[in-house]
Order: sequence, then C-alpha cells, then structure tokens
Amino acid sequence: MAELRVLVVYHTSEGQTARIAEHIAEALRGDGISVDVRETESAPAPAGYDGVVVGDSIHLHHSRELVRYVSDHVEGLEALPSALFQVSMTSAKPDEAHVATAHALVNELIERTSFDPDVVGMFAGALAYTQYGWLKRHVMHRIEEREGLGDTDMSKELEFTDWAAVEEFARDFGALVRRTEPPGSG
Repeated sequence: MAELRVLVVYHTSEGQTARIAEHIAEALRGDGISVDVRETESAPAPAGYDGVVVGDSIHLHHSRELVRYVSDHVEGLEALPSALFQVSMTSAKPDEAHVATAHALVNELIERTSFDPDVVGMFAGALAYTQYGWLKRHVMHRIEEREGLGDTDMSKELEFTDWAAVEEFARDFGALVRRTEPPGSG
C-alpha cells in the first residue's frame, strides 16, 4: 500500500500564510498523508504527488510568485486533486461585500492562469504590526479601524485566522485525495 503524498506550495509576506500552510500539512499528516511543504521559490513540479495545495497571501492581488508557480505548472495541477487557499484581511468580515471580493480574487487567479482548483479556502490573516514600517503600520491601522475589526493596538500582532475552518479545508482536501487515489495504490 503506497502512502499518499501531497505537496503544499505557498507564498507568504509576513508569515501567516506559512503558518496556515503548516497547519494544513499537520492536519493532512494526522490523516495519514505524507506532506511536503515548500515556498513557491523552492517548490518542485506537482508530478509524483497525489494532490497539490497552493496558498497565497493577498495584498490587493495574488502574488507574482504564486501566479508564476501556478502558470508554470497548470497542466500538472489540473491532472491532480488540487486546492487553493488565499489569506487576506478581506476574509476577516463575512458580510456579502467582503465575501464577493474574496471570490473575485479567486476568479482573477483562475482567469490569469487557467487553474481551476477542486477545493478553495478563503481565510483571514493577521495584522503583523510589529513587522511593518511606519507607513504600512498606519495604513493598515486605518483600514482596520474603517473595517471595524476590533482591537486596534498597533504594538502587537493581531490574528484573525479561523483555525477550525483551516482544519475543515484540510480534511475536505484529504478526503478528495483519498477518493481519487489511483487504483491499486491503496
């Protein structure tokens, strides 16, 4: 019985997307799936894996790094069970307008790359105030206040990720990989 292997590829700006990628990997490992986690710059092609998850940190649009990886490997991604997760503060508010914006970002990636993932997760990220320079810290603070996200203390990191939703995403993807396991491999 061959062990199922999944590749998790991500791009991160302040580290929250990396934490989410690792959380997804741990959930998949807990389900008995072997997982390789790689940043886009060092990620291999999808060949040889039983499924691929790609994830990105959104700052207005998907990153050039993730778009490049997906564009370069779209045929391999389409040949396997695949998933996309995006991390943005847009997903911190579940109202209709913010959900529509998050979906528009997914659709923009699909249009740019022709990659159509089987499973999509849209997660709120974090405000890494301690990592920002003066200008970005104040711009993000204004956005946070305008959006009414709660705590506006710029002296600390503020996390908005729904970890239960991340685990559900991983379970859903793991189930998909198991359902599409090649005959004779399990």
